[in-house]
Amino acid sequence: MFKPNHLTRFFTLAPFVLMFVSCNALVEDEFPDFESTPVMNGILQADSTLSVQISLAANLSDTMPDFVDNALVVIEDQNQTIDTLRYTDEGWYVSPRIVKAGYNYTCRVNIPGFNTMMAQTTVPLPTEIDSIIFTELAGRGQEGEKISSVVFRLHNNVETEKFWEVRFKKRWFGSLYDWDLENWVERSQVDEAYIFMKAEQDSVLLSEPNPLTVFSNRKMKSDRHWIKFYFSENYFSFGRTDTLFIELQNIDESYYHYHKQYYIYESAGWGGIGTFPQRYPLYSNVTNGLGIFTGMSVTKKNLFSE
Repeated sequence: MFKPNHLTRFFTLAPFVLMFVSCNALVEDEFPDFESTPVMNGILQADSTLSVQISLAANLSDTMPDFVDNALVVIEDQNQTIDTLRYTDEGWYVSPRIVKAGYNYTCRVNIPGFNTMMAQTTVPLPTEIDSIIFTELAGRGQEGEKISSVVFRLHNNVETEKFWEVRFKKRWFGSLYDWDLENWVERSQVDEAYIFMKAEQDSVLLSEPNPLTVFSNRKMKSDRHWIKFYFSENYFSFGRTDTLFIELQNIDESYYHYHKQYYIYESAGWGGIGTFPQRYPLYSNVTNGLGIFTGMSVTKKNLFSE
């Protein structure tokens, strides 16, 4: 079952999207309960099974969302193929049906006592990557650490709006303790690097709000475009036996907007002395509820040819 771990930290914040915080606000020991609001969260990833999480917006005194286990969750694709998802645990509803790239999906959720929630998404087609250039020493950081860069060329379709997120990972073999076997075992592991991108002279990134690792083709003029990112040896290291690869996530427009707004949501709380940190509402494409229902496909490309 596909559960998008990288979104878990986003989804658990959904109950708080309507609250604002001021440094002059009076802090009380008890807070009034908010009216319960249904929340739908899920990423339909191409070649994975269907899964959607349903919960209710929590109160300030709650440490976890209130998961819903009695909802009717139905997903219909563009061919009017209908699938009723089965409940498992922690609000997750699943189906063995495989998500297809290029398909449109509509999710409807009925929870007793609430209006029907509904959301739609399109699972993007994969994007081809045809060239990669790695520069081990592209510069030095503030502490003199080595900064490396990766440049890759993606294929674009100027006739269609496209959206992407760039990730950089390594696959390696190492020892992990297996609690079931009560022993150390050798197995493949994947680590993700912290990367950053600079707008520099790239007209595409110059028009993008942060984070720049999430971008669109709205300013691309041709069917090919070079993308460059950097990483520091202080935050990511690798050995000769490790497999380095780019993971280009082809995301729906809803996920693009969610990511951009989440950055504002998080950075709004970074204010220093004399500032007034706030929490801005998160983007949602769900009718009669909160959350995000979106789609993606993934393109992977090894850094070095085998």
